[in-house]
Amino acid sequence: MKPYWLLLAALVWLASPLRAQVDIESLRRDDQAGFSGSVAVDLTLRAGNVELFEFGPELSFNYGRAEDAFIFIGSGDAGWEGKERFSNEALAHLRYVRSLGSRLYGEAFGQTNYDQSRRLELRGVVGSGIRWALIAPGESSFWLGSSFMFEHERNEVAAADDHAARTSIVRWSNYLSANIKLGETAQLAGTAYVQPAVRQFDDYRVLWDSVLRVSITEALSSTTSVTFRRDSDPLNGVDESDFRLSTGLALDWD
Repeated sequence: MKPYWLLLAALVWLASPLRAQVDIESLRRDDQAGFSGSVAVDLTLRAGNVELFEFGPELSFNYGRAEDAFIFIGSGDAGWEGKERFSNEALAHLRYVRSLGSRLYGEAFGQTNYDQSRRLELRGVVGSGIRWALIAPGESSFWLGSSFMFEHERNEVAAADDHAARTSIVRWSNYLSANIKLGETAQLAGTAYVQPAVRQFDDYRVLWDSVLRVSITEALSSTTSVTFRRDSDPLNGVDESDFRLSTGLALDWD
């Protein structure tokens, strides 16, 4: 077990301080008793006119018992351009899940993150809600979730920007997720989130995330992920929509 703890500590240090949103559903193992987890990384290397090394580590750590589970997720985007280290985004997420019935669960969560590409200096979130299994977990599963969350943000705004530097708001977060087994070696996980502001529904955020995992060994998998994010009220000069395609490797343990 010691090598895993050393790897965990190294990844947290490299990503520190701990993306603006993260797909919790593709990483959770709250139906599994005991300790389990995953370490994933995608890499970018450029040489020539631009010397760039960039990697995006992602760590999930789960502890499940008979009726409840704890989930920790840390992710980031760190690298070096020339000899200068940079970090564009990072996130830390903690979640508690409690069984309320055969297919119904209660959840409470907290999250902190930053995202320099969107000029987000700091975002803090706390919330709670329910999670319902549309199809009982097995080789494939489908879930529906709904929660209310309080969100506080600190943004880097220009003098001519009419967007507030600090905002506090309550959002209604809803998601539909699927985890589908494709043959003996492949698994597809996808989640769609919709998060409108409670008092102003035209202020909303949408996140769609899908991850294809193909097993190389029992513990090691190759990953291909597609992420789409839309914010209806971004800062001036920041696009409403983002699209990201990445590939990498993931190591699971239990």
